[in-house]
Amino acid sequence: MAGGLSSEALLRSAYGVANSLLELEPRITQEALESAVDTVLAMPRFIGVDRTRLLRDLEARNNTLVSGYSVIDDKDFSAWVAKARENRPFAFWDRYRHWMDRGKRWADGPLRQMDRLTDDILDRLRNPETAGAWDRRGLVVGDVQSGKTSNYTALICKAVDAGFPLVIVLAGVHNSLRSQTQQRLDEGFLGFDTRLGLLADEQENQRIGAGRMPSAAFLVAHSLTSSSEGGDFKTATANGTRLIPGGRDPIILVVKKRVSILENLLAWVLSVRAVEDASVPGGKIVRDVPMLVIDDEADNASANTNEYRDDDGNIDEDADPTKTNFLIRRLLTSFEKSAYVGYTATPFANVFMHHEARHRIAGEDLFPRSFIINLPAPSNYIGPERVFGLNRPGPDGEARGLPMTREVRDAEAIFPPGHKRDLQVTELPKTLKEAMLAFILACAARRVRGDVDVHNSMLVHVTRLIAVQEKVATLVDEHLVDIVRQLEFPGTGGTAISELEALWQREFASRAEDLRSLLSDHDLPPVNWDEVRSQLFDAAKRIAVRQVNGSAKDALDYVTHPEGFSVIAVGGDKLARGLTLEGLSVSYFIRTSRMYDTLMQMGRWFGYRPRYADLCRLYTSPVLVRWYRHIATATAELREEFDLAFDNGESPLEFGHRVRTHPDGMLITAANKMRAGTRVRAGFSGTISETVAFDVASAQKNLDAFGQFLKSMPDRDGTGRQRWDDVDGAKVLGLLQRLETSQESWKANARALADYVADRLANGRLGKWTVVLVGEGDSGITKWIGPYEVILANRRNQVHGDGSRVTIGRLVSPSDEVSDLDRPAQDLAMSQTVAAWEKKAEPKRDRPKSPSGPFIRRQRSPDRGLLLIYPLNARPPAEIPLVGFAISFPFDEHAPLIDYAENSVKQLESVFE
Repeated sequence: MAGGLSSEALLRSAYGVANSLLELEPRITQEALESAVDTVLAMPRFIGVDRTRLLRDLEARNNTLVSGYSVIDDKDFSAWVAKARENRPFAFWDRYRHWMDRGKRWADGPLRQMDRLTDDILDRLRNPETAGAWDRRGLVVGDVQSGKTSNYTALICKAVDAGFPLVIVLAGVHNSLRSQTQQRLDEGFLGFDTRLGLLADEQENQRIGAGRMPSAAFLVAHSLTSSSEGGDFKTATANGTRLIPGGRDPIILVVKKRVSILENLLAWVLSVRAVEDASVPGGKIVRDVPMLVIDDEADNASANTNEYRDDDGNIDEDADPTKTNFLIRRLLTSFEKSAYVGYTATPFANVFMHHEARHRIAGEDLFPRSFIINLPAPSNYIGPERVFGLNRPGPDGEARGLPMTREVRDAEAIFPPGHKRDLQVTELPKTLKEAMLAFILACAARRVRGDVDVHNSMLVHVTRLIAVQEKVATLVDEHLVDIVRQLEFPGTGGTAISELEALWQREFASRAEDLRSLLSDHDLPPVNWDEVRSQLFDAAKRIAVRQVNGSAKDALDYVTHPEGFSVIAVGGDKLARGLTLEGLSVSYFIRTSRMYDTLMQMGRWFGYRPRYADLCRLYTSPVLVRWYRHIATATAELREEFDLAFDNGESPLEFGHRVRTHPDGMLITAANKMRAGTRVRAGFSGTISETVAFDVASAQKNLDAFGQFLKSMPDRDGTGRQRWDDVDGAKVLGLLQRLETSQESWKANARALADYVADRLANGRLGKWTVVLVGEGDSGITKWIGPYEVILANRRNQVHGDGSRVTIGRLVSPSDEVSDLDRPAQDLAMSQTVAAWEKKAEPKRDRPKSPSGPFIRRQRSPDRGLLLIYPLNARPPAEIPLVGFAISFPFDEHAPLIDYAENSVKQLESVFE
């Protein structure tokens, strides 16, 4: 290899030269790409570089699309960054951009969007030269494992360039996540390895990441924390550096959200920089030192989960918040000039914060009053919708998930629910052993494709108890050693090779064509068994087993393995949030959580999988597959609400109210993060409520109730679909009062719906309804409901336990929800949907094919509702059909909030009992 470079390093170098040539092209065409590749490969130093691989990497850089982002803000800002970039060098940003382009080989579309987005965020903060006191609070929402760390690294670079002298990054609650975050900032921002020292002027010869890029300037910024496992903030270390915030050079700290750390940090800052001021809480304040706080995983630990109201329901400024929340707020209020930006994939705990909550010392809560930004992932991101699909029928709805999941049904016998730390674990589930073989196959197949010096990871998450994790890690290591021995000495007996071949044919070869068609935007060269077989031993012998938990000394230290690190990571909570598993291909995950946000954060398998997306496999339980699919659907619908708020020009406060009172919003996070205690209040204005769960015991009663309701309607001839207009709202109310709905149908809680309709009727609203009996299903099974013979509709379903409960995905098709609108109203809903889509920045994808639900409901008068009745074939054959219903409510600005008798958290718990 040229100059002793590894194949990966040589490819990176060739990639950089080819990109330089492409920058001379007025327009990037396929011909220009191929010409640049051929020119580079003609150079003697690049002989031997894989032409196909280089060409695919360049194509990915130039063809990856990313949708425009939406911004909801308070309009209390004036743009200043563009002018600042003209008047002063943005050296940290220029170096970081060069690193992401040439070093990390980011695609051009996402890189340009990151530049625009971070300028927009910085604009919404304050110019650090702004006089007087100011305090800005914002939130950036992105998908799990979608590049949020890269985004806030870019923001930090620009903020320091613009004149922020102090940056504090709140990086989770575990050492491993804090250490990994510091490593990423060492690479992208500082340019040197903080494990070797904290001061930039001592590290010029220890450059890493952006600092090692050819011709990169050595830029001075100091860190008071290091990337070592124990490198968190220490007062003695900070004092030993003699650095003071606001001095000549910028300072960064990466700290855990732990009470003791934050207490020490706050005390140190006040001791070295604050001045006495009796008019401020605490009597001290730091003046003229603009501070930027980045809160990574901002929904975790930062939110105040204590009660903040008095007995009369008023804000109580003496009510003590949680300690972590208090200290973050106290840090912000201790600075005259501060900016706070939270980053999260699950923002609901943040939006549920009350915008008026205050504490006499800590000040206002962390509600993102200044701005909220919805950041879509690029086209090459593999997220929940792509992995699990959606449950929304219709042209824009039902989406097929990738065929990469494998059901785990044998783990519960070994890791029973509620097990204790003294659980005896003497064997691994057969599915876990299979998952280990799948990981070896994935590593070998990547080597066949030329990806030899790369990271490969497997996640094993079966318990949160460290003592049990240790036993599992030991058994995994022993089993791995046995497999490697069989691969090294194939004639000594054992079944590993035959099992690997059988698994390859069954799980990989048979699905290869299907996956490549579903992942047509990925570069996935075909691989055959003979090629994989030749790489099995070399792949397997590089694999190490690591525990990643609170007591383990093992760490996923990818940085110290430049030639690639292959690891099976066994852990629990530390693997569940924030921690990035580089090159993750196989996940074995059987933990359950009752909270949507927790489940989403546990999904470490979401992210970018260049050249190996087809090799990824997820081993998990059927119930988790179902829940993730449901979560993906609920999250997609809530993002529609975000886009609606953006389209209407709403502020963060207005959007926060929308989410807090949206029935879907009640499902997303823990009750204490919603400050709702044991009761949840929700508003139904502008929403759709539909039954997605059924108690079979109520089937006959509900069938009778619908039959009586339909008998009371004017007669209709024929069978199948029937429609009635101008139905009296009192009749619909009477039906709702007779129905029994399952606890799992949170949005279709019959009691809450009846209370809402009754209130609106009493106030002269919802007096007229359109009722549709959707009786022309596709099952071929006919039944009678009241006086009407109907064909039951098929819905994907799951029967639980002894058959007493049935759940489905989405009930309603968009075409049904517009059935009461005339053509002009339907066209207007469609045009408004497209207009909202067109407001997003270029490049865009997925032009809507049907109107979005919120825009449909905006066309309906507040006096009119829509009731859809669905006879379903969604259970084992039985004489009594299940009947689902949906209510599409118009927007009504005067509508009240309705109390749920039992909150969604308790309802969700029942699913796992």
